[in-house]
Amino acid sequence: MPPRLFLCAFACTLLLAVQTSDAAPADAKVGDVRAVFAKDGTVIRKTASTLGGPVSTLAYGTRVRVLELKKPWLRVQALDKEGAQGWLRSWKTVELSALGANAKPAHLKVTGSAGADAREVSAAGRQLDADTERGYRATRKDLEKAYAAVDAMEAATQALHPGDALAFIDQGNLGRRGRDYARPGRVKPSQRRANRRTSRGGSRGAGGLLGRLGGEAARRLGAGDTASRAAEALVSAATDYVDQVKVAFTPEQEYFLGRAVAAQAIARYGVDPDAKRRRYVRLVGEAVVRLSSRLPANVGGYHFEVLDSDEINGVSGPGGFVLVTRGAVEACQSETELAGVLAHELAHIRAKDGERVIRKGKEFPGLVKGLAGAAGAAAGAGSFARGLVRFFGQVASRAGTTAIDHGYGRALEFAADKEGTYLLFDVYYEPTGLQSFLARMKGAHGHHGASATHGSPAQRAQALTPVLAELPFKAPAKMLAPRKERFAATLGR
Repeated sequence: MPPRLFLCAFACTLLLAVQTSDAAPADAKVGDVRAVFAKDGTVIRKTASTLGGPVSTLAYGTRVRVLELKKPWLRVQALDKEGAQGWLRSWKTVELSALGANAKPAHLKVTGSAGADAREVSAAGRQLDADTERGYRATRKDLEKAYAAVDAMEAATQALHPGDALAFIDQGNLGRRGRDYARPGRVKPSQRRANRRTSRGGSRGAGGLLGRLGGEAARRLGAGDTASRAAEALVSAATDYVDQVKVAFTPEQEYFLGRAVAAQAIARYGVDPDAKRRRYVRLVGEAVVRLSSRLPANVGGYHFEVLDSDEINGVSGPGGFVLVTRGAVEACQSETELAGVLAHELAHIRAKDGERVIRKGKEFPGLVKGLAGAAGAAAGAGSFARGLVRFFGQVASRAGTTAIDHGYGRALEFAADKEGTYLLFDVYYEPTGLQSFLARMKGAHGHHGASATHGSPAQRAQALTPVLAELPFKAPAKMLAPRKERFAATLGR
């Protein structure tokens, strides 16, 4: 099916869904095991009706088996020791994965120490990981407080109760109710890569080689041979790493670069002291992340923060970090516009625009050449370890400047507007949210008012008109009312 026809068909399906008197039921079937998510309990009733007498109140997270369907009602049996049976609306249940515990930030899982031996670092083919970050932070004491704030940003994501996030989605009439509520998956941090350059001595990494070269084996080889083979393997492993960097950053590299970008943004602006506003922004971002099918798995999850500035700006850190200024939040006139601002930054992350700009920069070949030079001397006195920290710092600085000052260029900004609009549509926010925000930004102070680097707001808003023509959406007033109420209550409008 052509893309335009597919979008139109999807749009028609959406219209039918949102304009039905009771929003579309979850796609449950008999035999499914699901879970209820209301933190204050979910009532099951004797009959498939709001007038049916209550049978029991199921606690948050109770697993239920679907016994019968009478859309939009399900007859369920609780799988706890009580085993109560009754009817509830289908969207009051979700897949079990939606209630899964939040994973800890990825950098807390990476082992190692700041004093890792240079041979071990180079031989293991270590990525831009926690050790490298610690080396970088040792050279940037000005970022220590900002990095602590980045840790707090990730901890806030981890601490966000799934019940709160799902209640926010449910109350705001977002998404296909009861479905697609789970966060995107996580990519495991990369393991120490084995060196497969058999032409460089057949080693699978100097760390393994040195571990095997003990006792009789070492005595048979002799000290000279052992040192020679170890040095060769060290150079080989480091060279493998440089070859990989030339092609693409790994998800783990993106994650640590994203932390560096977030730290630079916080160092420049600070964190907004209004905890209520920050939590609201986090919940809106969480709703987009949970409900969209367009965001990929990553290493550390997706995180949102508000910066302490009246400038209108947004920052996208590789690997899942989105930071918007207080000025950008205050410039929004609806929750949908706020979601549009966040969706635009998420679109940059999805498209890996930060990495794209870095690689196209005239200085990148020189940075890689410098790292390659350090790799050639990997066996000597921590050369590669220092080279890796230096490379990380240079790339992180470029990524931060690009993200904070929005140096992506016009084409990538227009593409992020388009993808951000698709994200809104995917989540059942009105897809016009980003366009309406941009249309009011003429002359605004901040990157949304700039035109030299990424087009004027008026041009960008106009460019979304043909996109929106493919996404017809007319939400009934009762669907939008809860969003308007909580937006006004939170931001004092």
